[in-house]
Amino acid sequence: YRTLNATFEGLCRSTLFQDITIHDPTDWLVSHQTEDQTFMDWNRSYRGVKSSKSVIYIQPLGWFTDHRAHLLTWLQKFCSAFYYGVNVQVMPVVPLEKLQCGTRINPSTQRCQLNARDIIEFLKRKRKSNSLCTIAVTMVDLYPRETWNYVFGLASLTNGVGVFSFARYSERFNDVPAETDSLRNYEDWSVSGKLLWRACKVMTHELGHMFGMQHCVYYNCAMNGSNHLQESDRRAGHLCPICLRKLHEALKFDLVERYGAMLRFCEGAVTKSAPLAEFRSLGAWLRAAIEFLEKQKQRQQIKHR
Repeated sequence: YRTLNATFEGLCRSTLFQDITIHDPTDWLVSHQTEDQTFMDWNRSYRGVKSSKSVIYIQPLGWFTDHRAHLLTWLQKFCSAFYYGVNVQVMPVVPLEKLQCGTRINPSTQRCQLNARDIIEFLKRKRKSNSLCTIAVTMVDLYPRETWNYVFGLASLTNGVGVFSFARYSERFNDVPAETDSLRNYEDWSVSGKLLWRACKVMTHELGHMFGMQHCVYYNCAMNGSNHLQESDRRAGHLCPICLRKLHEALKFDLVERYGAMLRFCEGAVTKSAPLAEFRSLGAWLRAAIEFLEKQKQRQQIKHR
């Protein structure tokens, strides 16, 4: 705990965070030699957020029209709370035919895929001058090169752009496609609570990399790596104290205010009009975290009287 101040030391000693565990031989930590990134490691390499580049842009690619457009609103709201203090904006939808990117039929799934590297080049050309980073989202499966089966997402950290797909997070992905050579296979997919929960987690995870955070190996954390959907579902919706301190150093937010913003989002997600039960457990965790921080603050005030 030598690299953490008293607040973060207290969080590390609390019962709020669980150590990362291995559940399956295909899990991330088994198949990847991931080096730990301490706060000091991160602080030495992070270039910092420039005040003139204060906007996170979400760039939807196709599919997000009509009754599915509300997914983008939820993503924008959750990211605004998670990256508290940063302006998060949703860009107009770019039709897939305007991407001019490579496509192919995946031999295993028989579903059409988009070339992620071509999308990265598209985003680099379209990047705005005030962009902290631009993240493209699509419901179409991705591949980075011909020798790869698929990829969940791809990013260029030096250029501040990335793309990721929600396709494999949908319960419909394993359905037999009606037309193996058509992008229309994705058009009738609806937005379920589970898909929204998964989308919010993967969005905030990928944006974390844009802030210089590597995969976390300390706790069950939003920045844990994942090799498969089951492992991704186990990943927490919040940051561990080590990754939280990295983000706090970058954005200088008040911890309780940030947790409060996330809690308000979760409470709005489990109302009668939006019964998204997947956010209920995160909401309960946030209440406990706020209570812990407020009690810790009171103890510190008493100690310094």
